[in-house]
Amino acid sequence: MNPKGRDFPGAGGVSRERFLLASFLAMLCALLTGCPHNDYTVELKPKTNGVERTLTFYRVDGGNSNGIPNNQTFPSNELAAITRVYPSGAVKQEGQRYLAKGVFAGPLPNDVGGGGSYTNLVTSLGGAGFYLERFRGNDDLADKTARRFHAADQITDLVIGWTQTEFGRERGYKKLRKYLDEDFRNDLKNAGLYFWTGEVSALTDTNTPEEFAARFAQYLFERGYLKLSDAPALYSIVTDGGDGSALLRLVQRLAAEKMGVLASAPLPKSFAVLNDSTALEKSWEHYLGRSDLYRAKVKEWERKKKTDPKLEPPKPQNATDDLFAEFFGGSGGETDHLTVKLALDHAPNHTNGKWQDGQVVWEASLEADRALPAFCYANWTEPDARFQKNYFGLVILDGDALTQYCLWQCGLGGQQAQEWESFLAGLQPGPELKQKLEAFQFTSQPASATVKDKQSPLDIGRKLLIDALGKKTDASADSK
Repeated sequence: MNPKGRDFPGAGGVSRERFLLASFLAMLCALLTGCPHNDYTVELKPKTNGVERTLTFYRVDGGNSNGIPNNQTFPSNELAAITRVYPSGAVKQEGQRYLAKGVFAGPLPNDVGGGGSYTNLVTSLGGAGFYLERFRGNDDLADKTARRFHAADQITDLVIGWTQTEFGRERGYKKLRKYLDEDFRNDLKNAGLYFWTGEVSALTDTNTPEEFAARFAQYLFERGYLKLSDAPALYSIVTDGGDGSALLRLVQRLAAEKMGVLASAPLPKSFAVLNDSTALEKSWEHYLGRSDLYRAKVKEWERKKKTDPKLEPPKPQNATDDLFAEFFGGSGGETDHLTVKLALDHAPNHTNGKWQDGQVVWEASLEADRALPAFCYANWTEPDARFQKNYFGLVILDGDALTQYCLWQCGLGGQQAQEWESFLAGLQPGPELKQKLEAFQFTSQPASATVKDKQSPLDIGRKLLIDALGKKTDASADSK
């Protein structure tokens, strides 16, 4: 359910509503007009043998007069896809809501769409957990950039074709065409990168959209598209309710400058099409109706109509919808909602979620595969306090140090792992701990190796314990 916006050829075919209000309108669509969408809640609880995953999902269409969601029938193909990745009988239905539950180790089920993994590394000193998951989207950045640039090229070619039709006979048009084919084409690609960079940064910094809007405005100022004195006109563009006159004046000024028309000289007669947004829209749609892009859409429709006789024919004004969706990185379709909750005994060491009430919580909107994926990650540790106190006198490893230790120990070979555990079992709290750790060597390690020499990867665990003991000893001394 996308609001229709006018395409303005002089501005690269970019729809005013898409360019300035896309996010706002999408939110209004979801909150006010009742666009149907799926809602998913993923709850994760670490277990000794993996992680328990509970997925609650349903389809909703706005709300009734009391604000209660109106649930719809969940799409059967999506229900079948979810059912396939859970154990037999794990998906239960409660009215029009569904609940799926299972325990997974390593790869996580592709239920909502995407890919993820859960790992819990357990050692005698404690454990370290890792959770990473991508939900939908496209994380092939090279492909996204290439596709966005290709869309920018196609949009630019359309703009050139339209201006050739309308202004091709005017003196100075060759200058305008050269500008569009070179500077404008490059600037449009840079605009796409600005959208992409802002989209990436906004995932972790809530101030990013404002900053990148300002950065892009500066880019437009420096390249002559806008002047700071145009601020009132820009405000009018956003708030004019669809009149478009302020934007058309800016387009007229830019086109005239690029054609070498003096500011004091009258505008070319052909610029009359830029005086009225309705006339401009008709001209643009007429051009699109004769374009190769639209002809390709018609051929595609004719092919699909053979199996779907009721399929409506494409309209010229919609011929560029896919290009804009590709350029801006969005789907233009419905946006689903996702909530992920990871239950932990204490706050994680690292995460991009929010820690609240014993859970790491993520909230995200899920779009089609053109958008960046929603991404969740967390790393946490759980020291074995009893073991560490028995052999070291206190808990010396936790947090990042324990994570590094778990990664190191779980990477040892069978014989080395046995030698290390046997060594730990012989330790006792006391001043000789550091000396014993410094003297430890694997049987496969050269006798000359000590912590003072260049370390091999196998010595990392020993050094982690020595450093941790030193920090705890210094902290104890400072507290006295």
